[in-house]
Amino acid sequence: MEFLIIGVVVAFNMLVIYIKVKAKRFADAVLDFLMLLILSFIFGGTYSGLVVATVASFIISIYLFISPPKINFSMFKPP
Repeated sequence: MEFLIIGVVVAFNMLVIYIKVKAKRFADAVLDFLMLLILSFIFGGTYSGLVVATVASFIISIYLFISPPKINFSMFKPP
């Protein structure tokens, strides 16, 4: 049963990132994917750690989908 739940959560994360890329919300999609990678790195090493990272990423994906981040890239441009 756990594998089914984790499969659904991972599929949801990937679909949300795909939808964000299609909608040209690139900063949002990159942030979402980086959060998945960072959480997997932090909690990785055990099955339960990866489950925690995946569920946390799921919750973050929902939050970022509802409330997209406002990232200002102009500070990275040369003067």
